[in-house]
Amino acid sequence: MQKDISIVIPLYNKEKYIQRTLDSVLNQTFQNFECIIIDSSNDGSTNLVKQYADPRIVLVTCERSNAAKARNLGVTIAQSDFIAFLDADDEWQPDHLETLLNLKKKYPDAGLFSTPYVKLKPNGSPRVMLFVGIPKPPWEGYLSNYLRICSRGDEPVHSSSCAIPRDIFETMGGFPNSLKYGEDQFLWGKISVAHPVAFSWKGLTIYHTEAMGRICNETHVIREHPFSAYLKQELATGGIALNKQRECRAYIRRKRYSEIFSTLFMENKFPRNREFQGIGEKLPESETTNHYFKVLMKNVGCFVNKIYDSTIHDKIRLLTCRIFRCYNPGIIFLIDKRQQKMN
Repeated sequence: MQKDISIVIPLYNKEKYIQRTLDSVLNQTFQNFECIIIDSSNDGSTNLVKQYADPRIVLVTCERSNAAKARNLGVTIAQSDFIAFLDADDEWQPDHLETLLNLKKKYPDAGLFSTPYVKLKPNGSPRVMLFVGIPKPPWEGYLSNYLRICSRGDEPVHSSSCAIPRDIFETMGGFPNSLKYGEDQFLWGKISVAHPVAFSWKGLTIYHTEAMGRICNETHVIREHPFSAYLKQELATGGIALNKQRECRAYIRRKRYSEIFSTLFMENKFPRNREFQGIGEKLPESETTNHYFKVLMKNVGCFVNKIYDSTIHDKIRLLTCRIFRCYNPGIIFLIDKRQQKMN
């Protein structure tokens, strides 16, 4: 029997979490799927997957590679023409696949389909999500200005929240194999420039951050965001439609701020390339000055990280949500948790 949707999960040493992830897949209200696991683990993850007798779970072992190569391999194996992605430590609410398939039926012109996600802190509490520019529930439809939304707050599509038609995936070249980070944002952005993005507030994805070994938790000094660099090249060569150029430039500006922040607080020195000309030009080049500056930036960086994980930051984001009239999907997560406790 032909499957209506294929799920691709890259797995590397997620022994503590893979059962939770697979249980969320098997508990979906829509059941005509296959789940392809691209596994390169050397802990107990493989044995845990093998305990599932469900024939819809396909385990493929391979040498360790980055997430892009693992996902691309999964797509080549998938039998369906509609591919959903899920990280091995995240989970879905039961109506996630049903929501994605309904979106595909209602909005067939879209090249990317997504539900919302809520990001959980290591302590299990939901972070306030800032999706600026998306109408509140029960709205669903096309995100016609996807990159503009990304430039104003949290990006509305996550690697565990979306699905792509196979023909769109192949036309876009899949995930860039050469990228160690940002390969998912690169693909979502590239699709959004050429095709509409369909979105629904149903089918929440739960994005966990407590797992060890996540690529996104590793320290990256961002010289230039990969998709931002791609957009610059496309704008220079006239490869972006006129109606998309403004939001592309807004996206580039947002990523440029991230580059400056990363250089200052991660690398602990003033950037001196042409991209940041003028920043720190008056800074003396003595070793003593550089030493004290690094110490200062390290302390400031630690302080910023503490604020980021604090309730203060959540209150600021909640206030921002109210100002911009954003809907925070963390409310759904909290309501479900309360109902589970009552039951």
